[in-house]
Amino acid sequence: MKLRLTLLALCFCLFNCKEETTKKVDFEYKYPSVENILDCNNVDTDLLREAFHSFENDLVNFYTPGNPVYSRAYSMFVSQASNNKVDYHKMTSEHSKKVLEALKQQESLWRPAVDAFGSRVNYDHPFIACVGDNIKDEPLQKTFSALLQTNSMSLRMLGEELKRKTFGMKDDKYLATYIALEFFYGKIYDIDFSKAPEKVEANTREHSSHDGHNH
Repeated sequence: MKLRLTLLALCFCLFNCKEETTKKVDFEYKYPSVENILDCNNVDTDLLREAFHSFENDLVNFYTPGNPVYSRAYSMFVSQASNNKVDYHKMTSEHSKKVLEALKQQESLWRPAVDAFGSRVNYDHPFIACVGDNIKDEPLQKTFSALLQTNSMSLRMLGEELKRKTFGMKDDKYLATYIALEFFYGKIYDIDFSKAPEKVEANTREHSSHDGHNH
């Protein structure tokens, strides 16, 4: 009898531990009725779609408030994010913070720590291959896919090319979702928003003379 009670207690403890480790973030989708913009085999894109829409909403509210200009917002954001000049504390909405916590549960989407070039994204995740297959800009698509196939993908190899291709991001949801993961959620992954932000260079919302030149 004692043995049976001991086993039951052990099972109960193990069950509770498992429940704690698999507990889902209390998360409510804000864009559930929006058209499905991503279609990737073996990838649950519902959360990625939500992540994209929340990011893009923050993007235009921060860079072109009151009059959304998506091409301009992407241009400024990618340029500044590449140079670590984005004030993420001011840009990031409460909803995007919740989206990040949900994204963190997709452990295979992330590296354990940033790589040498500042990326958190796991380029071996099937969604990244799906991005490579679906980028609309043909030269960028070929470069992106070639870097993946040769296991050479890095921000060092791709960063400058991305800054030159910002104009089309507003119409390319696969590329834009990658940008959201790479330069937004990946960058705020380790930020403690309860603490004062580190100093960001002034005028982060000014338009650089080099932003948005899509050659």
